[in-house]
Amino acid sequence: MASKIDICSNALKLIGDEPINSFDEPGAGAKVSNALYQTTKETLLSSHPWSFALKQQRLNRLSQAPDKKTGFSYAFQLPTDLIRIWSIQDYSDYILINGFLYSNSKQLLCTYIYDTEETALPPQFVKALEYALASDFAIAITENQSMAGLYEQKAMMKISQAKTIDSQGRPQQAFIDSPLINARQGGNIFSGGW
Repeated sequence: MASKIDICSNALKLIGDEPINSFDEPGAGAKVSNALYQTTKETLLSSHPWSFALKQQRLNRLSQAPDKKTGFSYAFQLPTDLIRIWSIQDYSDYILINGFLYSNSKQLLCTYIYDTEETALPPQFVKALEYALASDFAIAITENQSMAGLYEQKAMMKISQAKTIDSQGRPQQAFIDSPLINARQGGNIFSGGW
């Protein structure tokens, strides 16, 4: 299981820099790692409904209603570990304003991406994160644009592979019977025929 320091050290090694033991130690590697790690991780987490980073939670409705000008009747507190909302059920309209969710539904179930601990990150995600960090580090530490481009490409390939692997752990969405699908399969969409 990788730690933040392990992930950053591996990214630093990829660009030819020295690994670190702490974010507090002197040197560009530690400073850049400390500055860029969390936002790079959150950006990557928010790019896909990763099975290891999804949570569901009923949102807490606030006692104070939103301003009437919003057009919504209820305000909800968002989870503190939320990075990105993936879906809201009961499928009503909603809007995010200043850290709150407004809706006309009395109850909402939120499926969201959360800031997952490094020990729960699968190897393919860790490798994609290391390449993404190496791309950012190459610009900040070495100022080598071609190296940054190389690791950006590697990151994109690893992210794609990681998404594919993650998606294989879920059942396929079934097609619902519909006139358009029946017509494509040679069926007649009109009950009385032509």
